[in-house]
Amino acid sequence: MFELHLLPARERAQPGESLRSLIRRHALAMGYDRTSQLLSVAGVSFPPHLDHLSRGPPLNALSQLFGQNEENLLDLTVHRFAKQLTLIPRGETSPDFCDSKTILRFFTSATTHICPLCLAEPPASERLLWSFRGLPICTRHGCVLIEACPNCGERLRANQLNLVRCRRGCHLTNSVHRVKNGEVLSALGNLEVAVLQNQPLTSDLPDASEFWWLERLVSAAIRTPTWLSRVRETHELPASIGDEGVAWIAASLMLQSWPTEMNRFLDVFQTVAKRGSLSTGVGRSFGLLLRDAQHLERLGYAAPANSLREYLTAHFTLGHLNRKVSLFRDECARHTGFQNRPWLTLTEAGKRLHLRHGAIAELVNRGVLEGQLHQAGQRGRSIGLISRDSVVRLAREQKTAICANDTAKRLGISRHRILELTHLGVLQNAVRTKAGWTVPCEEVERLAELYRQLPPLNSDRRGWLSTRDATRAYGQQGLTLARIIAAVQASQLAARRDPKQSTWRGLVMSYAGLRQFIPQVREAFDQQSGHTLNRLAKTLIPGRPLKDVVLRKWIEAGLLIGTKRGRVWRVMNDEVEQFRATYCLADELQTTLGIVSTTLNRWINAGRIQPVYARRTHPGAGASVFRRADVEALRREIAV
Repeated sequence: MFELHLLPARERAQPGESLRSLIRRHALAMGYDRTSQLLSVAGVSFPPHLDHLSRGPPLNALSQLFGQNEENLLDLTVHRFAKQLTLIPRGETSPDFCDSKTILRFFTSATTHICPLCLAEPPASERLLWSFRGLPICTRHGCVLIEACPNCGERLRANQLNLVRCRRGCHLTNSVHRVKNGEVLSALGNLEVAVLQNQPLTSDLPDASEFWWLERLVSAAIRTPTWLSRVRETHELPASIGDEGVAWIAASLMLQSWPTEMNRFLDVFQTVAKRGSLSTGVGRSFGLLLRDAQHLERLGYAAPANSLREYLTAHFTLGHLNRKVSLFRDECARHTGFQNRPWLTLTEAGKRLHLRHGAIAELVNRGVLEGQLHQAGQRGRSIGLISRDSVVRLAREQKTAICANDTAKRLGISRHRILELTHLGVLQNAVRTKAGWTVPCEEVERLAELYRQLPPLNSDRRGWLSTRDATRAYGQQGLTLARIIAAVQASQLAARRDPKQSTWRGLVMSYAGLRQFIPQVREAFDQQSGHTLNRLAKTLIPGRPLKDVVLRKWIEAGLLIGTKRGRVWRVMNDEVEQFRATYCLADELQTTLGIVSTTLNRWINAGRIQPVYARRTHPGAGASVFRRADVEALRREIAV
């Protein structure tokens, strides 16, 4: 083996300089065209990335060539950060070298990142921290690090000697993107100090655990485009920073405002679709983030796991928490988390209220209980979490609740009207138990007090109708006693009370006010039970009233779907909307195409457009009906 001699030109390492930069400056001083010519003098093979070089023959050869100690050269590689970045169990001695996983996790190897403004200051040297993934911005100048020429797009190569200009000769300082947001620069500045001086980012995460958890948050942020867009807009980050750089900035901000900012991120992260088709479950909402926190906890760093447990117990509503969840497998953690959680499952809420499982979901939909219901899987199953406070409140009300029959006696109305008042939301907190419907006494008393507060009716009854006469006159249009009471409660109907009656049986209402209120009742009744043909014929085609016999013919032809109940045909509102969206009459067709009736008849004879229902195909048809799709196709044909 030949003996190595010192190079004639020997450069001193600059503060924070990388080993690759030192080798590049030696090659320039020696007049070489490429760094590979200098390395070939050593007589040994070098790894692809010189900043990852550890102890061995290559480092020993460079030490002899440069006339420097191996320890000094080792400080120019990523191994100087081994204590800060290598994750080990708490209490163990930190290693002297970074393992391959740590290097791949925190450092770039395929590309070169530089700050053009730093290189413009002599002597031009490349900083080791420019390869650290967590610093996409130079904290000294606020300049975005570049990996390609901003003028021609030529990528910077690791072995090129001139970093001030690209290989095509473009000056790299001509186009510089700066970040002026102080919060971002502060977060990245703290991150740089933590890497260089081993100062903790937060007191809850000591040693290398903070960087390991930081990288896990970056991995989660990359999978959350909504959060990345929010960080870009909020902090006015330039478009030259890629998604990975924005993710590192977002994660640094999370640790700077620990754990408040992370909890805000989790609100968005759990809504992002994960692998699989199910919409519920902790794994579907948080991916591997919970397992990563559990891994840190097993190594002795419990801060991320504790923060996630607090978040799950307070905010997670897309699934149940049980011993299958990794963070709650420990007995102590499971007991603390479940006891303090403000949410109950449907089954637990049903047991506490002595109600069936389906009744809990119904109470949530009615607003009696506060909770979240979600579809679970593709087989019609559902999952839900109910607020513990709302369950306690309803259980307290149920202790003084009375049955539907007793409620009817106190209010002076029939039991069926009690059920209707429940469906209309007047008796909002009525609950269907195993023994039947029950109503809280507070609600019964409130409704009784509403009647007692009505003005009494004087001896002159002209212009006033009793509930019995009103329902007889307008019952077929949907007017019932329950709807009258709901309208009186909402101040939609003027009413009085009979001084001789102490219950709602003595209610009387203004005849004039009732006539104004009937159209609302009829519309609600039609929405619920369907439109009659007589009324629908006047409103089906806006501005074109028809006869009910025309609608009956359209039903027979299958254009309009209706249901016959006794002697009355009724058409549901969704069928009405479907008909309006699918068909139109000749008047609307002529307006859309800008033609007259004679032109339309000529086109029909020529076969350019055909009605689906007309006098030629259906004798006695009252109006011709056309498909809107055919009209639109003809309109595009005319436009061409």
